Amino acid sequence: MKTHDPFHDEDVNTLRTTGSALTLPSGRSIVLPKTFGFCRGVRNAVNLLHQTILQNEGRQLWLLGAMIHNPAVNAQFARRGVRIIAESDLETAFDTAPADDVFVIPAFGLPLDFERRLRAFVTPPGEIVDATCPFVRRVWQAVSQAAASGAAVIIHGQPGHQETTAIWSRAAAEAAAVAIIPNPDQARQFAAAAGTRDLSASYPTELLFNCDRLADTAWTVVNQTTMLGTDTTAIADILRTASWHQAPLQIADTLCAATQSRQGAAKALCTHPCDVIFVLGGTNSSNTTQLYRLAAGHADAFFLQSPDDLQASMVRHFNPATATWEETKDWLSPSCQTIGILAGASCPDSELGNLIRKIARLA
Repeated sequence: MKTHDPFHDEDVNTLRTTGSALTLPSGRSIVLPKTFGFCRGVRNAVNLLHQTILQNEGRQLWLLGAMIHNPAVNAQFARRGVRIIAESDLETAFDTAPADDVFVIPAFGLPLDFERRLRAFVTPPGEIVDATCPFVRRVWQAVSQAAASGAAVIIHGQPGHQETTAIWSRAAAEAAAVAIIPNPDQARQFAAAAGTRDLSASYPTELLFNCDRLADTAWTVVNQTTMLGTDTTAIADILRTASWHQAPLQIADTLCAATQSRQGAAKALCTHPCDVIFVLGGTNSSNTTQLYRLAAGHADAFFLQSPDDLQASMVRHFNPATATWEETKDWLSPSCQTIGILAGASCPDSELGNLIRKIARLA
């Protein structure tokens, strides 16, 4: 039986089917990339939780961290009775939740040690529903293969992000050494060290594991799946300049195909002559932040967490560089003709549709 999709939007579905451009009565146009919105991994995770709620009426569901980095999605599940434990509070699950409840692993996965203890903790009729994205699991497999070969693992990822934390936990359990490199600038800092002793003094120690073993060990670079592919290539090229490391370096194929296709479609839209680009998604969403970086290089770009952030004479927008909210007045100039919209892979069609309709009213 077909069930209601709480995140469906008919207007967005029509745009996706008939074309990604909309001409407004004012003569202005709204353009979207050819690929946008929920990726397959996110959609599968969201649908799995939706079905789990329907199949477990009367039982308590515990979501172990945000399902995805979108507040509208997580709030919708919370309204349906799912209790969400913040990632920083995961340890409280063992004291708060009965072992015979239903526990849901989010799309990002869980730290290895916590997942092992969770599986030992849950007892029938309790169950664990695992919504980990298959592309995230592919990164874990690459980590295991690198570790089995004796290589150190270099993670291109965002420190503190749920996915990177899960990757780190597995790498630290298996690999000879581990380092997290968030961006090309920190890759330069990493490569410029005079050796591992200097590295431990000049690079953030919380991003290093068994640092003293890095110099003489082959390196395998893996990704948090939502990072920019161009940044990964740049980081690998920079790492090859490290004079203190002479062992082989390889890049594992761990970038998410959906992420790459969305980034490619976003680049195509950004090279279209847009006057302003709105980027919609959770402010803690890695893939949405990467889309904002792309947009900001081509036009006036505004990072919105909700359609409510946009008003007729003012837009409230997030600045990832400073992690602060800003306000810009008179965002719609008389000369503006083309308005672009980029939606993160964790942005539901329902939110995107609300933004499109609001822009149509205001522009």
